[in-house]
Formats: sequence, C-alpha cells, structure tokens
Amino acid sequence: MQDSNSRVAHSEKVELLAKQIGQFKSKGGSSLSLQYSAKQQANTSRSKSYKKSAAKLQFETFDEILHIDKDRRIAVVEPRVTMQKLVQTTLCHGLIPLIVPEFKGITVGGAILGEAAESSSHHWGTFANGCAAFEVLTGEGRLLRLSPSENSDLFHAFPGSYGSLGTLVLAEVKLVPAKEFVHLRSHFYSNPLEAVSFLQQLVQKKNTPDFLDGMVFSKNSAVIIEGSLQTEKRALPTYSSESICADWYYHHIEKMSTRAPIYEEVMTISDYLFRYDRGAFWMGAYLFRLSLLARFVGQGIFKCWDSTKDHFSEEQLKKLHRVQSPNLCERILFYPWLTSQKLWQLFHQAEKWIQDRCIIQDFCIPERDARKVLEDVLKDPGTFPLWLCPIKGTKAPQIFAPHLLSDTADFTHFINIGIYGLPSYSAPIEEITRSLEQKTTACGGRKVLYSRSYYTEEEFWKIYSRPAYTALRQMTRSDGVWHDITEKVLSR
Repeated sequence: MQDSNSRVAHSEKVELLAKQIGQFKSKGGSSLSLQYSAKQQANTSRSKSYKKSAAKLQFETFDEILHIDKDRRIAVVEPRVTMQKLVQTTLCHGLIPLIVPEFKGITVGGAILGEAAESSSHHWGTFANGCAAFEVLTGEGRLLRLSPSENSDLFHAFPGSYGSLGTLVLAEVKLVPAKEFVHLRSHFYSNPLEAVSFLQQLVQKKNTPDFLDGMVFSKNSAVIIEGSLQTEKRALPTYSSESICADWYYHHIEKMSTRAPIYEEVMTISDYLFRYDRGAFWMGAYLFRLSLLARFVGQGIFKCWDSTKDHFSEEQLKKLHRVQSPNLCERILFYPWLTSQKLWQLFHQAEKWIQDRCIIQDFCIPERDARKVLEDVLKDPGTFPLWLCPIKGTKAPQIFAPHLLSDTADFTHFINIGIYGLPSYSAPIEEITRSLEQKTTACGGRKVLYSRSYYTEEEFWKIYSRPAYTALRQMTRSDGVWHDITEKVLSR
C-alpha cells in the first residue's frame, strides 16, 4: 500500500521547489544550481566551477522512497535516495533494481543523469534504461511526467543531460526478483585480449549469466567474472568486503589468479552489488596514499611532488604507478574512511590536484573494436587495473547515451573500459585524455560524461545532436535557468 503521508510530503516539497524556480525566473537571475550538504558529494570528477555564480536550490530533502509496487515491480523514489537505501528497501520485498551501480552513495538521480552501468548492463543497458518514468520540473517550475508514452522525446533525452533539461523530482525504478546469493566464476587469462574475446562470447550466449564484468590487472593478467543468482548457498568459499580484515575486492580476485584458471566463490546479493564500494574500485589506494597519510601522518606522496611541474617525474611514476592497496593494519586502522562515500569526500578536498594527475574515465567502445582499443590502452596510458563492463546498446533517441547504437549498427553491445589511476608515463592529463577521446570517437564509441572532457564545443556537437537538444531546451524553458550541458561537462 502506498504511504499517503510520504506522497503528501513529496508534493509539498515539489510545490515549494517549483515556487522557488518561478520566483528566480521572475527576478531574471542568470542560472540555478542544486545545493547539497557537504556529506552528499557527487560521484563525478568534473569541475564544479560553473556553480560558483549560480543561485542555490536546497535539494537534499528529496531522499525518500515513496512506494514499492510489488505487483508492477516498481519502486517510486525521490532522486536523492542512495543505492544502499534503495537496495535495502527492495530486498525486503524480494526485489532489486535491474542495474545497481557499485557505490552505496550513488543516488537514483545521479545514476539516471550520469548514465550509470554495472555488471547486469549486458542485459538492460544503463540504470536509466531500467526506469519506467520520471517527473521533472521545467525552467518555469512546471511539473512534467516523462515516460515512453508521455513526453517521450524528453523521457529518452533526459538521462545523461546532467540537469540541463530540468530538475528530476521523482523516478519510477523497475525491479526484478532477487535471490539471496550470487555464485561467481572468475576466469583468468594471461592475455587481456583473449579475456575480451571470452567476454564477448558470454554476452552473446543464449543463457547469458545474470552478471558480467572483468578487470585487467596488467599486460599479462586479466579476469572475466560471471555471476548467477542462487537461492541456496553453495559449498564454496565466501567473500565479503564488509569484513574489516578483507582485501578489497579487486585485490582479492587478483590474488586468486595464482590458484587456478577458474576460481569459484559465493557472495550474498548485498555484498556482491557493492563489492567495489570499499576502496572505490582501487582508486582508494591512490587516495589513501595521497590524502589519508598526508592528513593523519603528515607525509605521503605530497612530499615527493615537485610543485614547479604539472606532472610526476618518471622516477616518481615508477614508484607510484603500480597501485598498492592498504595492508591489513592500514585497512583496520582506517576502515571507516575507506568507503566510496568517504573517499569521494577526500577526492573533492584535493580535487584539482588529483584531476591534474590521475585519469578517471569510462569509454564505451563498440564490441567489434574492443580488442583493438584495449590493445592501445594497455600501452597508452598503461594504467592498471582497468575495469571491463559490457553494456547492451540502445536505439532509443537518448541524445547523450554512451551506449547509443546508430540505425546501421551491426553490433548489439558496447564494452565499457574504465580507466582509473595514474598513467605509466609523465605527460599532462589533458593530452592523454584527448587522445583517448579521439580514439573513442573514431571507432563510433562515446565516453561517460561524469568525468572531465576536453572536447571543443565543435567536437562535442559533432558527437551529440545539438538540434534535438536545443529543441528540448526551448520546450522546457531551460535557457537562463539551468546551465547548458557544455558548461557542465566540458573542461574550461
């Protein structure tokens, strides 16, 4: 049964927000931006400088789950609901979202507007593809319902638009039946290109696994992991990253690569969905060295940094390039600070420093070109580990979708290559990223726009449909209220 009190409270919040937008519009302000508390840091590595002169709207109260419709398998939620809260609630009903992004603190709104993907994306696409409807406030404070049959152009274009077409105030998230456990089979390869070929084979199977992703640990070590939902726990080793003593998931899997070509284990569904949360994949290892030690011990790699240069020396890179997770004592001592939420807070405290020295990018490559692009990435930038995630393509008119298929596409999936860490050589990050952007565009792929982008505006609009976007900006009266997407995603 729907919680009528929650619905009433939600309507009141929407009315107040709409009134604030209308008042701003009448005063002729330049732009609006949503304001969150310091604890609600966005999972994005882009600059927020565009917000400095914008008027602020308080938005942090939009964090309620309004209703779980078990019959329709729909969760009706506000956009600031976190993945952790959403999963905890839906599991009580034996259900989970179609796609669950890997960090507990990612919000529903962030996952929609950021086109988040995870290991079930080979079935469903991105998180936004797993939503049935949205409710959005336009630039004049008008509430619109978006669905495949209501304002469909805006429904498809809204994901990936980063709030430049309106403010999301409600989402209907599709759900599927959950099971208590996930059985995992890790397939290890000495040749990462062979690992990609195996991943492509699994994607095309009739009975595709429930979950699929992979990691590349080095030029001669990779893993593809398939997961299947199980009702009963099998007699296999059990892993949980929630244990204070546990290795981070990526490190745990890398250690298992020395045992056999195939390693099997079991995890609870909650542990599996957020297996990369502790340590934020492996970026926590960098942030740990860069921030935690600098803060608590007063040293770390900040001391070896030559402030007269824009990048690391070759000698420094040799020491820092191979990511090293905190050891057991460090993991225990700093356990509360090593979740993705805490690490993102640390990231934003040293944002400019890290942006200029680390690569944090996701590139969606057509599956036919995945081997070739990966071969290039192994050499340049030579960052390890890498994350591999297959994503089902879409032909819906999603203007900014990283997994958009052309009408003539002869493939069905993209392989997301996640590059998080230090390059293997000393060069400006802008130069390295621009090269990756150009390679991606050349093969018909796209990047995920949560990260820093170095396209010129001309290059950007050659990739994305400016006429379609402009028409929707006019329809939603966004000009002069919400920042244009190029102000948000292009580095300036």
